[in-house]
Amino acid sequence: MLLIVHTHLMMLDELSQGEEGTWTKRRGKRPPKPRARIAKSPLVQHNHTVQRRHVSFAMESTPAPATELPAVSKLTKHEHRIQRFQRMIQLPRSELDLQHAWGLYEKIEQYRLPIPTIMSFLEKYISAVELRYGVKPSGDSDDGLAGPAENALKVLDDLKLAITPASRFDQWRLCLLARALALRGDYEGATNAIDDAGKIELPFLFKAGIVSAYDMILTSLVRYEGNSRAMEFIGDHWETLSKYMRYKIYGPSTAPFKRVVDSLKATATRIAAEITEPSFFLEKEDWDKKRRENVGCFFIQALSNANFSTEGCEVYSRMQRLNLNVPRQFQFMLIRSLALRPATMHSAIDMYQSTHHTQDDLLYERLGVYLYARQGDVETFEGCFNRLKAMTSPIAEDIASLIHGYAMANDAQRAEETFEEFFPYGANGKRLNSPGIPHYAAVINAHARKEGNSQKEISFWLTDLAKADQVPNEYVFTIVLNAFAAAGDLDSTMNVLQEMRKAGIKPNVVTYTIVITLLAHRKDPLGAEAVFKRALKEGIVPDNRMIVALMNAHVEGGSWKGVIRAYDYIMAARVTALSLEVYNTLMKAYVLIGAPFTVVYNFFQKLERSKAKPDAYTYALLVQSACDAGLMSIAADIYYDLKESKKPGWNVDVNVFILTILMAGFLQHGDKVRAHGVYKEITELGINPSPITLRTILESYGHEMSKESMEIAEEFVKSLVEVPEEERTWKKPKYDSLSALQHLYGPVLAGWSRMDLPEDVERVIQDLQDSGEEPSIGNLTRLLDVYRRTFNIDAVMEIWPKIQELGVKITSREWMLPQDGPPDSTRGIRGNVLCVPLSIYIDALSAAGLHSEIAKIWKDLRSRGFSFDSHNWNHLSVAMVRAGEVERAFEVVERVIIPYQELSITYRRKRDSNPSSPLLSDVVKESQEEDEEDEVPSVPALRGHTRRGIAKQTASKTEGLDVFKEDSDHSDDPAYHLHILHQISPSWSVWMAHKATISILLMALNRLREGKLMRAIGATTEHYDEDEPRKAREVLQRIYEKYPKTVQLVLDLDDDQRQMLTTDKYNELYNLT
Repeated sequence: MLLIVHTHLMMLDELSQGEEGTWTKRRGKRPPKPRARIAKSPLVQHNHTVQRRHVSFAMESTPAPATELPAVSKLTKHEHRIQRFQRMIQLPRSELDLQHAWGLYEKIEQYRLPIPTIMSFLEKYISAVELRYGVKPSGDSDDGLAGPAENALKVLDDLKLAITPASRFDQWRLCLLARALALRGDYEGATNAIDDAGKIELPFLFKAGIVSAYDMILTSLVRYEGNSRAMEFIGDHWETLSKYMRYKIYGPSTAPFKRVVDSLKATATRIAAEITEPSFFLEKEDWDKKRRENVGCFFIQALSNANFSTEGCEVYSRMQRLNLNVPRQFQFMLIRSLALRPATMHSAIDMYQSTHHTQDDLLYERLGVYLYARQGDVETFEGCFNRLKAMTSPIAEDIASLIHGYAMANDAQRAEETFEEFFPYGANGKRLNSPGIPHYAAVINAHARKEGNSQKEISFWLTDLAKADQVPNEYVFTIVLNAFAAAGDLDSTMNVLQEMRKAGIKPNVVTYTIVITLLAHRKDPLGAEAVFKRALKEGIVPDNRMIVALMNAHVEGGSWKGVIRAYDYIMAARVTALSLEVYNTLMKAYVLIGAPFTVVYNFFQKLERSKAKPDAYTYALLVQSACDAGLMSIAADIYYDLKESKKPGWNVDVNVFILTILMAGFLQHGDKVRAHGVYKEITELGINPSPITLRTILESYGHEMSKESMEIAEEFVKSLVEVPEEERTWKKPKYDSLSALQHLYGPVLAGWSRMDLPEDVERVIQDLQDSGEEPSIGNLTRLLDVYRRTFNIDAVMEIWPKIQELGVKITSREWMLPQDGPPDSTRGIRGNVLCVPLSIYIDALSAAGLHSEIAKIWKDLRSRGFSFDSHNWNHLSVAMVRAGEVERAFEVVERVIIPYQELSITYRRKRDSNPSSPLLSDVVKESQEEDEEDEVPSVPALRGHTRRGIAKQTASKTEGLDVFKEDSDHSDDPAYHLHILHQISPSWSVWMAHKATISILLMALNRLREGKLMRAIGATTEHYDEDEPRKAREVLQRIYEKYPKTVQLVLDLDDDQRQMLTTDKYNELYNLT
């Protein structure tokens, strides 16, 4: 309040000095015009309404209150203009029409407007121009902002003589001048203006305009000259900029100043985070050592805040080599950032252990509690906490870290006991020592991380939180949400989102990234895009991690076009510097599409030479690619080289994932001896086998297709399950929709199913249920398949409703639909979840002659919004033949399968290297606006033996192609080879008429040629129809006329088969008598 009063007094003092209270633009000599008679408007009164805004340079969050205006009937034309001008100044800058605003100003500038009015107008006018400054114009196009900047500069130049030098108004004018010059690209002039403004003696909090001007200069430099030039400016002016960015701001009265400082920090941080070669600035010869140290520390701070801790480590290492001092506060900042990600936790520990400290180093022990708690290392974080407790009373942060440590160690009981120890109930029933949000979040997280339903415990602690007069904030909800998502519990995750909304808390970018990550692990790119779109509708600004999570959803779902588009968007938009996660996600796409090992290895070599150094996940992908290509010796060499020559500073760790991939590779190639050696190494290294590791071993028994091997596999599973839950070393994989037990029982179910033994499949499913697990769609699909292959149609029809019910449950996620979205939108989450069981069900029904049931189930699933894949349509075509509907069978291929196949070919060739959004659905929308076809459905990412076969086929196709050579013109485009591969990969053959389908159609065509109609399976005994030859010819004629492309496919197969087979064999296969 004192600041506001002081501001008013200064401005009133200035306005009382002669003619400076009002200002008339200087013109050439000519007879003066008679002055218009106008009502005494608030614009010409020297009241405090406008001046109150000067504390923050008229920032929009403190708009001037509306002033009572004269009755409209009493206003003259000039008064109307002034009234409109007043209302215009009060508009938010986003609603200001620049052309209209300037036109209105020109009409009333002759009326000797007060200086505060003119300055307020210029503040709003320049702010509106800056708001439109975010997008860099393409090429040499004019973005229309040069004119407004010149307009403002003209007025500011005229105001120079009307304002007292070195006054508060002069500082305001100079700040506006600097911003306008920056808009024009005159950085020298802008810098001189802001330097002059800084020389005016005013209290520090009165310098918000200077901060805004620096912010605009940096923004303009980035726009026209790039991040490197902007970073150089930061270094050159570090002494001044650091004063503002490091200033501690407290209290509501300083909110306007804090707002502009936060904006400057965000701009500078973004610039530093996007610099690809920070070492250039660390070695800049025209900067002294102190300046280079300051800039280096700022790089560490910016990269840590932007979650680029790996890059921050490189800056830190480089500064050490250059003998540049890094204060401990920046080392600790970097350690905390590294500890946020499991992949970089070991780097955080290495840096922590190498940090200089004394015996009784309180801050060091405090960081140790935080660090080892995040790792769940109970013994170590308890030791740090006890040493800290011996030095001083633990603060709230220490206690929260301690509870969180027990949560990460999956010990909810210890977490509760610790909470009760420090925050017991008092005599009045209230918690003592004032537990805060972080403490409740930690104990809630402990329960949320437990396997099984923990809703009751979470509800208890949320209630306890409310009794402690605490309100759950986004941090608490995000903790719970992340725990449920990591457990793969989609239902609970969705419930948390709904509870957030009920509590009036809007999900943020972190919340949406968690949900998209979960959907990615469920191989649901459509659902991920729906969530991303909703986030945009709610005003969320996606960060790098959110876009990478979307990109990974496309990778997992086999939506290669979506992967490329998301990558191109990151490259074009430069949301931030390219991180290791971007490259790892792209490399994962290469592996899952079945790229040849040489392509993956070349990608890996480029990554090795880049700034983003490989980590354990990168090496795991490389080993996987070698195993897929059958290059087991190379895969083993990669692992052992990695193990023996760990390079300092690299984020590489031998882990269970790499070893599991290597073991699976040996098992898949029949080398059980070496596979056993890898498993032995897993145990010798003290690494607990994951459910994926154990599943890999069990799958090897299942592939032997013998009853003895399956009995051994079952006994192995039982021995694992009999271990008490608290003693089990194998835990459910993070984000997995399947439980650990489902991973163990899955291979056993698959093995019995392949052997056509339904009783054994039923028994294993019952064992799974007895263990407290509900069968998944995958489990029930195996049972459905074994019923089909043993021709038990009654059992097939009995189990299908259970499968459909599960599919409906999984896909009924109405929360994803925008509030104004259509209620009949397609199911965003895994709309293809029933594709596999549906194909099995159609085949079983048609073979049993239940043709009408097929039409019913197809119509029902379509009405519910489920999608159908190529296999479904192929099975439907075959079912039509079995139903005697030959024409409809040809129609399915002609109208659906072939158009999708043709569309996928043209669709894959397109690539927009500068997309406006990362969403693949936006491509579809643009295509529909251009009257193009609908989007072709994606192809699932390849798994297991399918991917290995595809890799070999693709390798033969790419051998010798120039685009895959090192000297290719696209060698600087990491996604280019993926763009080529997704056009030539054999995996795209799934969107085509299958050979089995064409074979059935050939049988039908041959029968029609003989003058016979197809009889439906299950139809009554045939009766003679003398018109049958004529009807057959008519059907044949219609097929030739209406479905020429399908007929050509059938005739091509006919020619091939007649050349390959003997006449008797051909007649036997294709039903000729």
